Amino acid sequence: MKRILAMSLVVLTAACADNKSMVVDYGATNAKEVQQIDPTIGFRSLEQASLCCESLSGLDYQKITKPGKFDFNVTQENAAFQFTTGKSFVQGLSLPQANGAIKIAISAPIVASVFVPTVLILDEQYKPMQVYGEDTIKYDSGSLLNVDRFFGKIELPALFADGRQAKYLLVFTTEEAMQGTTKLAEPYAPAEKLGRMDIVSRIHLDQPLPHTAVGVFRLAFDYLPSSQTSAEDMVEGTTDSSQKAEALLVEKSVTAAAVTGTAVSSTIQPETEAMFIQLIEQAIKNGDSKKALLFVEEAELAGSTKARDALFDAMKKYQ
Repeated sequence: MKRILAMSLVVLTAACADNKSMVVDYGATNAKEVQQIDPTIGFRSLEQASLCCESLSGLDYQKITKPGKFDFNVTQENAAFQFTTGKSFVQGLSLPQANGAIKIAISAPIVASVFVPTVLILDEQYKPMQVYGEDTIKYDSGSLLNVDRFFGKIELPALFADGRQAKYLLVFTTEEAMQGTTKLAEPYAPAEKLGRMDIVSRIHLDQPLPHTAVGVFRLAFDYLPSSQTSAEDMVEGTTDSSQKAEALLVEKSVTAAAVTGTAVSSTIQPETEAMFIQLIEQAIKNGDSKKALLFVEEAELAGSTKARDALFDAMKKYQ
């Protein structure tokens, strides 16, 4: 009997370097630890793992109950399944009830290695509907706020053309992907100024990084909850705080192997915002409006409310 496990929302963690208060998104809360593990350990675990089941209906599916970001660990604790693309550890999710389309962003961070994900969508009968692989989930080079990663965006309509509705989502990797490697793109100069020494060090990294059988990834869900889901939230709201706390503790204990996370403030530090503004102004002064706009977007992702105004001021001043 499959288990439907409720999951709690997890958000970004802060990472600081060289006393710079920069919020760096590693794409999962424990990416730096997990993706440093020797890939051969994961391959050996997968080779020795027994298959969980003969059909997709036999997998466990964790339930998504609200929009937000969720981090996952794919380890030897996950079920192993024999796909047509090869044997893989797999993470199953039960999709939420939504009013309209469900937008999903998937991110798999690259540290010393990377778990290259493939996403498979199933209907309520556990029959495949759509697969998203290398054509959708591609290498995305790092920025001031993001490490290098495999990243893709998916949009699931309320109903597919054949009238079926997406009900379940699987994340796994393929035999071909596990045999591959990824060579990182050269970082751009301002990373050193903002304390991103992890990016700067990559200039001297000539060897491609291996793909793995185990690792981490993040899913971000954006959708309008259905009226039924809203009603469930209202019922949850009637429980007292002690009951909520107890439920949360139980929830975390049963999903600890798959989901981890801690909250952090999204307010940008003044010195970081000032540095972004300086970079924006310098880019406009150099006639590089494309780079200036990139800095604006990065600053706003970090929580800046002044970066866009700084862009307009610089354009008035230098153009």
